[in-house]
Amino acid sequence: MDVSLQDTGLYWQPLGGNNIDQISGHCYRYTCVGQERGRRKCTSVVVDLGKFDNHQALGIKNSVAAVPDIRELLEDKGFNLKALLLTHSHPDHLNGIVHYIRAGYKLPPLYGGRYTKMVLDDLYLRYQIGKTKQPEFVEIKGGDKFTCGLLKIEVISASHTCFDSFGYIIGDGQTTVYHSGDMKTDQTTYFRQPTNLKRLQQLADKVDFAVADFCGIDNDGIAWREADVLKALVRIIRKSRKKKIFLPVYPTHVEMYILAFLAALKLKKNVVFYGEDDFYVYLKMLENYGIDFAKMAREKIKVFYGMPDDVAELENNFVVIGAFNDLGNIDESPKDSFALITARTYFNPLKGQLNVRNIPFVNLKDYPILQGAGHGFFGDWEIIRRIMPRAVFIPTHCPCFVAESFRPLAESCNFTMIKPVPKNNYLFKLCGNQYQLLSKKPAVWLVANEDGALTEVWQKATAGMGFLKRTFSRRRTVQKFKMMLCKRRK
Repeated sequence: MDVSLQDTGLYWQPLGGNNIDQISGHCYRYTCVGQERGRRKCTSVVVDLGKFDNHQALGIKNSVAAVPDIRELLEDKGFNLKALLLTHSHPDHLNGIVHYIRAGYKLPPLYGGRYTKMVLDDLYLRYQIGKTKQPEFVEIKGGDKFTCGLLKIEVISASHTCFDSFGYIIGDGQTTVYHSGDMKTDQTTYFRQPTNLKRLQQLADKVDFAVADFCGIDNDGIAWREADVLKALVRIIRKSRKKKIFLPVYPTHVEMYILAFLAALKLKKNVVFYGEDDFYVYLKMLENYGIDFAKMAREKIKVFYGMPDDVAELENNFVVIGAFNDLGNIDESPKDSFALITARTYFNPLKGQLNVRNIPFVNLKDYPILQGAGHGFFGDWEIIRRIMPRAVFIPTHCPCFVAESFRPLAESCNFTMIKPVPKNNYLFKLCGNQYQLLSKKPAVWLVANEDGALTEVWQKATAGMGFLKRTFSRRRTVQKFKMMLCKRRK
């Protein structure tokens, strides 16, 4: 064990998610060192164990994923790793679990919501991981409190794009951390608990640090509310005056399945759920979770699961909702068809088909609100800062250069932000409202191949091979923050 962990206190370390230039593979370690009956005692927990999306850029042939390196925590019993706390079910926070199991590692108990367990069970099925190899799963919900060794933990509901999204309050009696998970402050979520701002307000005097989801920090204002996204869908579809609507949704963002359905119901358009295999898996999970689309239809509209053989059943008045890049067997034409594209690059083949057939469509360039929002914008974090004025903010879930570029704006708006911006494997000691950077070890990814073997690779800049180079840059980010700072000074 690292000699720097001999002193009593709470230690925090990002092992994935605080990447140089990417925003995936999330994993964060909390270790509490204390004394019990005069003897040194240690407790560790890990929050999330995701996969790194751009694993191909790490240069290992036949790679299927890259995961954060938690081998020392698993192998050294001195760390006393008691739990893996899961914030939500998205691959960049969850999918590393199956690759560690495939490599032969035994994981500690997992804590997560019911929907997260459903997604994880599907991963076990896909990777043929039997019951005997699956770690214990403890189902939790917002408001739950439990103890892991020296650490006291409380579950905080969070608004995100899937069900059972959580943040965590983690404390050792001297230091309290709010780990936000992926979060926005939106209180209009449908069939899901919103971020529990009331509870955060009650805890404000105790929270010393906010490990914050800064994914959307370079957007000004408040993240789009789901109620406003629904209104926009209804308004755009109604304005199109078309009877046949194509509304593709990103597979893992199941809140858009619901918003698209509610928009169709509002406009009394029949619904066709149609897409690739992954889409139907998530759709089935939604139904198993308790979302009953047929019941919501209340006989006002018809609901089809898959493209009907007899297209006449659709009555030429319908919305096709799903993760699809082809239009199916519908007799669509520019006169009666219209599409709303809700993801930047995922549906590019569909855009090509629409263009070839001269079917009009709108996309995120026309209406950015169509993608919804799972992460808070700068205005959301201004709300959290007002709720928790004494907290030191620790940025996560954004490229490190974005967080560093944010610092002048943060200081102007009275954010206290940790220095320096943590990169993967930086180790900090947190004590009350104070902190100390203890080490800057090189960060490591473990690249999994098709057989489950893990290969160690040093972290390096990888955005040149990924979509982030086209959407993020240091220059563009700095310009955005300067504009936001100028706006507030005026």
